[in-house]
Amino acid sequence: MKMRLVFYLCIAVASAALAHSALSQQPARVALLIGNANYPDASTPLSTTTRDARTLAEEFRRTEFDVDLKENVGREEMQRAIDAFVGKIRPGMVALFYFSGYGIQVARQTYLIPVNAQVWTEAEVRRDGISLDALLAEMQRKGAKVKIVIIDASRRNPFERRFRASAAGLAALDAPDGTLAMYSAAPGKVINEGSGPNSLFVGELIKELRVPNLTAEEVFNRARIGVSRASNNEQVPWVSSSLVDEFYFGSPRPVAATPPSAPTPAPAPQRTPAAQPAPATAPAPVVTATAPAATSAPSSASAKPGDVFRDCQGCVEMLVVPAGTFDMGSTTEYENPPHRVTIAKPFAIGRHEVTFDQWDACVADGGCKHRPDDREWGRGDRPVINVSWLDAKAFAAWLSQKTGQTYRLPSEAEWEYAARGGTNSPYWWGRDLGSRQANCRECNTGASQQTSAVGSFKANPFGLHDTAGNAAEWVEDCWNDNYRGAPQNGSPWLTGQCRLRVLRGGAFDSAARYLRSTSRFRYDSDVRYSANGFRVVRELQ
Repeated sequence: MKMRLVFYLCIAVASAALAHSALSQQPARVALLIGNANYPDASTPLSTTTRDARTLAEEFRRTEFDVDLKENVGREEMQRAIDAFVGKIRPGMVALFYFSGYGIQVARQTYLIPVNAQVWTEAEVRRDGISLDALLAEMQRKGAKVKIVIIDASRRNPFERRFRASAAGLAALDAPDGTLAMYSAAPGKVINEGSGPNSLFVGELIKELRVPNLTAEEVFNRARIGVSRASNNEQVPWVSSSLVDEFYFGSPRPVAATPPSAPTPAPAPQRTPAAQPAPATAPAPVVTATAPAATSAPSSASAKPGDVFRDCQGCVEMLVVPAGTFDMGSTTEYENPPHRVTIAKPFAIGRHEVTFDQWDACVADGGCKHRPDDREWGRGDRPVINVSWLDAKAFAAWLSQKTGQTYRLPSEAEWEYAARGGTNSPYWWGRDLGSRQANCRECNTGASQQTSAVGSFKANPFGLHDTAGNAAEWVEDCWNDNYRGAPQNGSPWLTGQCRLRVLRGGAFDSAARYLRSTSRFRYDSDVRYSANGFRVVRELQ
């Protein structure tokens, strides 16, 4: 035993040493950050731009960038800073450019505006502005292997209104290979100036930059989702990537070696009844033994509502939900119009959200390729997070192949029907959020803001846990802004904005309104985020 401990200690020490030297082995990094706030033609200075630039400059210095920071620069000084920045770039290097201030789109190109610009026409934008496309072309010409561009300039500005009826926002970049770009708002969109020490955009970006072991693409995508969440989708940053290799701002965190666990003998198969909802008391994490496998797969004819089964040792525990009719949606934006939906036959749905243990079994079996980060909160029986809709689909496909049964994501209608548990109140437990009913930002659980073990809170009337809070749950449907034309038979809605998929139920970091049974929101199908997980449905034969 002592020799084994020494062996694993040696591995850990070696991994730490490799991580320590990783940054020194990475390509050289140069960065130019510009924050412009004091525009004489504007009525007031921009409130966060210079602080944002300083904050990011310090962050990038910590990750070994050679940083040049400029504030409130005119046309000539801005061009000199850019020339010096481009002059530092050598083939194979990493080059990062950040600008915060005003930007204007002309002829499908973005121009960054110096503080002394005198702009009354589109021609003067080209004369006084700095072309972002031209700068990126120079970074490419100098041989930068990784080109990172962060632009916080999608603001209403005092110049554009002089020659345009409405703001046109920024233009999308036609980026060369090896580029990762991020705007504070989507091309063509503008945002209002915020307040506080840092802008919402930079605040979320800094938060994700400090999370270990994330690729740069993951940092940007998570920051985009964080801004979208915090602004209730009023501000949705834009990310575009043509990177050909993974890039990390810091060094990837080594995976700690863990001794293999001894196999556990499988218990005799049997069917288990559904647990009754726990009494309404302050929740404590529930520790349950692994439920044994069912003696036979239930069919539509034999399945009874409330039956609980597993199709294999270690498989997801499924609960049979009855057929029924309910009123789906509400009068709230994105949830309207309310409409009647009929679920014609029973189906089985995960009694809990899919856990890290279950996901890691899929990885070990080769069915899932991505090993999500648990943010050091623990794996085991916590809900798997940091998985995309595509990842969830891969898990369902693996489970179907493993068991010979049909597993899939629930439709949005099936999810809401199951989550309500036969109720019609905003939350399945009543009209008010109350305390200690679920895991969310405003749920008053007394615990830190992170996921909890599945089943830590009482079940809904159907016997399902965590349909409100803990992890937001992917469903099958494409995103539509409302329910006009939605299926009324419980099937998924597979037309609309299908690059975006629906998430339901809210999460540990959600405000109370997102835990309502009707609340719905959207994310890109390929995006992974620390609050997003899922549960599965199994069709009954």
